[in-house]
Amino acid sequence: MKSFNGTRWCVAFAAAGALVGCGSRVDGNIPSTNPSALSADQQASEQFLLAPNASYGLNWKLPLAGTPVSGTDFIIESHASMAASPLTAGPQKITPTAPVSIASTLSPPAVLIPDRFVVNGKIVVASTQDNVSYQGTGVRVDLLATDGVTVLDSELRSNYSIVPLSGAVAAAPAEFAQFFNSPYFNPTLLNAAATWNAGAAYEKYSNTQIGDVYSVVDFTGATTGNLPAPVSTNTTIATLMAANGIAADGTTYTLANGSESVVNGVTTYVATNPLPNLTTTVFRTFYELNGNVYSGSLIRSGTVLGGNPFPVAIPGGAPGTFTTSLTQQYQIRLNAAALASFKAALTF
Repeated sequence: MKSFNGTRWCVAFAAAGALVGCGSRVDGNIPSTNPSALSADQQASEQFLLAPNASYGLNWKLPLAGTPVSGTDFIIESHASMAASPLTAGPQKITPTAPVSIASTLSPPAVLIPDRFVVNGKIVVASTQDNVSYQGTGVRVDLLATDGVTVLDSELRSNYSIVPLSGAVAAAPAEFAQFFNSPYFNPTLLNAAATWNAGAAYEKYSNTQIGDVYSVVDFTGATTGNLPAPVSTNTTIATLMAANGIAADGTTYTLANGSESVVNGVTTYVATNPLPNLTTTVFRTFYELNGNVYSGSLIRSGTVLGGNPFPVAIPGGAPGTFTTSLTQQYQIRLNAAALASFKAALTF
């Protein structure tokens, strides 16, 4: 799970009949440049992120019909704030709070998998700490390694807007309802009579990738260290390609639908076509490291980092039938009043 209230990208389906959501970074060779005055985007960011305020993000997996089940479903909150403005005090390190459940009947996930990246020929585990600075008129966020120094992933936030919330929680603006998907599609998850507290608001912004980022994931199972579960041990990409390729993501990766090259000293395979069912353009990758082959993904520099998939009811279809839209290209965070209102509106 990404730090600073977010994740890089989300799959459309976490399980049959459920949607996940991310309240959403490798190089550090693009310098930040602090402006002489705050831009409109930087002012908007500070309204949420500058202490004593905080930016609240949610991550969840909730059913599109029926009641959530503890141990399977979850909805968790984490928030962060910076002590001073980067305009006057320079880059600010922020560490989000540990995720907690905002549903009285659901527990947080038992294990949170950290992000891992290929950097300088090795697998590096990300911390939950970010470095916030100002670059041009935007807000730059760098994800740091556990050493608190190495930049693993970077994004530039822009196109901020702040939207006040009033009236019924269940009647939130369409962009808000689409971002949070399941609670606004499953009518049993929100109390129809619940209303927004005074001062409730959300911020909306765009994220753009800075630099190509190569991440590593477990091919099977779940690990948390710098040795994720490999595709295969004691082998090479070339050997696997010669033996009918690598089966993953509902396809078989071969040299006919991808290419092999050396990236930052690591033999790397990159698929030609992006992964399906994502709001961000992401490419499957495989790496030769430590005598093994590992799986991962590539997001190219300049890619807009998408939001969450959301269900669209089929006109004239049976109740609960839908298609899934992958068009969302923005992120949303809440202020404290909005988070408290949303939490109070949950029925589970």
